[in-house]
Amino acid sequence: MFGAKDRYDLYQKLKALLQKNGFIVNPYRDIDYGLQFLLSFGNESELLRLYDGKKGLRLDYSQIKSQAFLSAIQTVLSETEARSKPMQQIVPSGEKDVESLDSQSDPDDLIGVDESGKGDYFGPLVVASVRINDETREKLAGLNIQDSKKLSPKAIDELAGYIINSCQHTVIIIGNESYNTVYEKFQNLNHILAWAHMKAIEDNLKQGHCPNVLCDQFAAPSLLKNALRAKRLNVTLYQRPRAEANLAVACASILARYYFVDQLNRMSSAYNSLFPKGSTKKVVEFAQAFVDQHGLEEIRAVAKWHFKITNQLILS
Repeated sequence: MFGAKDRYDLYQKLKALLQKNGFIVNPYRDIDYGLQFLLSFGNESELLRLYDGKKGLRLDYSQIKSQAFLSAIQTVLSETEARSKPMQQIVPSGEKDVESLDSQSDPDDLIGVDESGKGDYFGPLVVASVRINDETREKLAGLNIQDSKKLSPKAIDELAGYIINSCQHTVIIIGNESYNTVYEKFQNLNHILAWAHMKAIEDNLKQGHCPNVLCDQFAAPSLLKNALRAKRLNVTLYQRPRAEANLAVACASILARYYFVDQLNRMSSAYNSLFPKGSTKKVVEFAQAFVDQHGLEEIRAVAKWHFKITNQLILS
């Protein structure tokens, strides 16, 4: 890992890398088969452990409670590990960076991944993954499953229940405060998307291995593939525009939208106000009324701070 010879060498390499990215790294303490040390970033501090066992060096994130903190660390480390490998190791001879795939030749056993909330000012970013194989395809037959953008809210609610009960699936919800913390660090939505897609795939694979993954192409194709390689996830990744035409991705689209709307409804109940979707003029007007009532800083708890709407609120 990172070319380290042992646990102490790995600590020094991690320390240099994390300090370069704004973390404060405390001295380590030896534990059984490894060591641990405290990391600080902003006002947060978390414990990171690393172990040196029969399978080599590995990091243990189990003590980190903050999702935003974990996202920041894993994004730094996954990007760095991918960049540190020679190109012939990142893309072995004869292997394409991302496999091409058209809807007529999709594998029968496939994990589809999609997100919701990316373009909505209010509410979280949600990424869902759903595995479809011959068995689940038969269970979902005749339900008119398609891209959530083409479905009514009532249809999304009903179909989400069928999918949850029938399919191997995972849902990653990045709340607004966590989202804003990570975005302020990396200033790049695609890095957040890549991490969330990778995490959704990783958690899905823990329920049962599937050899193939398909998602929309939201950035340079290598971004997500390198994140998967850094986590040593043994899958073939396919990316293409309008991937929601595939049943697995359509199911993921429905789950992502279902959980996004659920979170938005929870926010509406908490603030006794109906938060609008999207980034329209109506959203700007609502945001201004929200700031007048709760203050500008409270926007961080309910919205994506980096959107242009926030600047309009600051300047108004």
